[in-house]
Amino acid sequence: MSIGNRPTVFRTPLFKTRVRAAAAIGLLCALSLPACKRGANVDKDTLVVALSASPNTLDPRFATDATGQRLSGLLFSSLVRMGPDLRVEGDAASSWDYDDKGKVYTFRLKRGLTFADGAPVTKEDIEFSFAQFMGPKSPFNGSYRNIRGVEARYDADAAWVKLRLDEFNATLLPNLSPIKFLPKARVLAAGDDFARAPAGSGPFRLVSRTGNEIRLEARPGHPYARPRTSFAVFKVIRDDNTRFLKTYKGEIDIVQSELPALKIATLEKKGGFQVFKYPGLAMTYLLVNLRDPVLKDLRARQAISRAIHREGIIAYKLEGLARPATSILTPVNPYFNAALTPPAFDPAAAREALRAISLSAAGAAGGLTLKTSNSQAAVENGKVLVHQLREAGLQIRQQSFEWGTFYGDIQKGNFQLATMRWVGTVDPDIYRMALHSRETPENSGRNRGRYSNPGLDRLLEEGARIADEAARIRHYMDVQRIVFEELPIIPLWYDTEVAVVHERVKGYEPPRNGDYSALLSAYKE
Repeated sequence: MSIGNRPTVFRTPLFKTRVRAAAAIGLLCALSLPACKRGANVDKDTLVVALSASPNTLDPRFATDATGQRLSGLLFSSLVRMGPDLRVEGDAASSWDYDDKGKVYTFRLKRGLTFADGAPVTKEDIEFSFAQFMGPKSPFNGSYRNIRGVEARYDADAAWVKLRLDEFNATLLPNLSPIKFLPKARVLAAGDDFARAPAGSGPFRLVSRTGNEIRLEARPGHPYARPRTSFAVFKVIRDDNTRFLKTYKGEIDIVQSELPALKIATLEKKGGFQVFKYPGLAMTYLLVNLRDPVLKDLRARQAISRAIHREGIIAYKLEGLARPATSILTPVNPYFNAALTPPAFDPAAAREALRAISLSAAGAAGGLTLKTSNSQAAVENGKVLVHQLREAGLQIRQQSFEWGTFYGDIQKGNFQLATMRWVGTVDPDIYRMALHSRETPENSGRNRGRYSNPGLDRLLEEGARIADEAARIRHYMDVQRIVFEELPIIPLWYDTEVAVVHERVKGYEPPRNGDYSALLSAYKE
């Protein structure tokens, strides 16, 4: 394959030689460390978990990033949650049923729930919580538009919640997980400051939070979720190499999908770690601003997709710990459309398309910009993508920012292309959240590329009304195909999840849904 008279080759200096050299240097540095236990985390009552970024907020009403949602699951209770087998299971709810005639879901609740400050959970708290998540300022409210009434009772005589619906909605159960029970009086008194000291009814309570550490304490009296450790400390270590070295030295107990692929083999060779590799629910993609005058042209998006050598990036940059992506849903999902074929690497066709729409290096003034966060992995992956796109003749540059600035720009639409990930996706209603024209950030939604397709909107609305699972699977095959063809986002790869756990930790079960539920069963000898 060629571009003009120049042969297209896989850039060994960029991909293989540089990556292998970096790995060798990193290994040498790591092995030069003292082998003693100085600095190792030996506090048997505390599990130390490494994070690459701090959550945007610990207020579950506004926690839309993966880390914020996962921590909310430890601090707060919800009616239901997504279980390790990717099916809905009870959290505060012990059971539930649906009355199709009356269009009412009834959830029977477990008794004895209290908030972290000791106050009992009341019906007022539960009804207030639903109102908060269903309100116009909530980024989750699009999932609850068909709820027309919420009634609760939580006292010595009865414990239940009734949700009255306009019509049946197949997505409602999995979408209830973000709704956490909030202490009404405390939220109203604290206002915006509630995030500083969020008191939930979950199995852990917040002890302290700084820019680099979040410390949680287990609540031993919790009625149904009793952690086997006393404390969970989340260390925010933004630099990938530092995070790896701290893990190597034994200062970290658990790292869930927060280490560069190149470092995994080093830890495996060293020994002393449990390394869990499993297909997960994370998809890395290029977010596209569809309001950009260049990128709103489908031919431009197709050219960009063809110019990316996914297999090469996976082989040499990700150490094979990924596979090319076609859908927001991953292959372990029962709704995944396996008939879609990953885009072929075709830089010649990409260059020709770019020329045809005057988007080559001599085209659009100033070229395009790819934004990434400033994590090492994001920056390095961004460099490879920019290199490949330039090879196809696209004038493009990279900008990297700390997470808060980066995420703020994405929300405001201040970007052209950006590297992003969907994490923990199970229900296909994610397509409505991510791509329905009503779900833009201006409407507190997550359609950050501002995609609009009335035909797809109708399909996404219809999908929520399909009760039969087989029919619903067939329906979302079409949804995935349309999005795959129109490229409002450009799929890159599905990440293989890797959890590295120190050998002193026992009882850890890798969570397929990516949450922190493993911290309930894990403990340290």
